[in-house]
Amino acid sequence: MTVRDRFWDGIYQQYHGRLLRQVQKYLPAGEESHDVLQDLYIQLRKRAVDPCDVDNPPAYLMRMATNLAIDTLRRRNRNPLDFTDPADLADIPDAIGGSVTPEQISADRQRIAIVGRAIDGLPPRCRDAFLLCKRDHLSPAEAAEALGISRNMVEKHLRHALKHCRTMLARYEN
Repeated sequence: MTVRDRFWDGIYQQYHGRLLRQVQKYLPAGEESHDVLQDLYIQLRKRAVDPCDVDNPPAYLMRMATNLAIDTLRRRNRNPLDFTDPADLADIPDAIGGSVTPEQISADRQRIAIVGRAIDGLPPRCRDAFLLCKRDHLSPAEAAEALGISRNMVEKHLRHALKHCRTMLARYEN
């Protein structure tokens, strides 16, 4: 462990309670706020920031924690409804006040299967970018960082993947 790592570990441990309270202002659920602090620690290690380059290390950590909490809220708000099973849709009334029919559920399952096969058929980097953005709710910039490619390349992959999925669905619906 380097001197830099020991310094940041010490600051992180010393201010852990304050960091947690800061994150809980945005994410009151305990588990989510602890996840954000774990992400903070991981990013702190990945970035390898020299403490000499930071005027106020505790404020730096506080800003990082706040930004990560806000990013988590944004990801959550991008897709507030996550269904694990299309059959769960049957419990939600449709726009005209009825309920979803078994035929609609079956058709939705077929569409999901088609999209799944379309995603599986994408080139690996394209598929990875698509899944990071659409399944994991990362922004193109975050996906680019995770994949080690440019944001523009991630956006190109997304356009290609969406076009491919639309084409496959159109074949099914015609």
